[in-house]
Amino acid sequence: MIDSLINGRLIKDPQTRTAATGSPYVQFLLAVSTGEVDKQIISCIGFDESVIERVSKLKRGDALAVAGGMKQTEWTDKATNTPRHGLTITVNQSLSLYDVRRKRKRPADNPPSAQSNNRQPFNDDLEF
Repeated sequence: MIDSLINGRLIKDPQTRTAATGSPYVQFLLAVSTGEVDKQIISCIGFDESVIERVSKLKRGDALAVAGGMKQTEWTDKATNTPRHGLTITVNQSLSLYDVRRKRKRPADNPPSAQSNNRQPFNDDLEF
């Protein structure tokens, strides 16, 4: 597997499901810009509780960044009986704009350190 960090937009609403073992997971598709006209579609699955909680709150079109193990997949298209290729990520971390906004509203949770209030200007006597 390849460790990866990608960001894109959800193609449709994420689906939260339960495995045969009773473990919950979330599945979703991301459209990722590659700098070309077409976007790469990445299939994602997350088993971690925090990933399930964060991603399941999102909707189609929301921006999302994910990190995890990526691998290439291959399957046969049932309609055309031709081989198809794709990428799948097993997500172990996620971050959305919703998470960023929520963290910014709670500055009391991360008070600045005492050193940052007493900083002296940096002067190394170099002329620029």
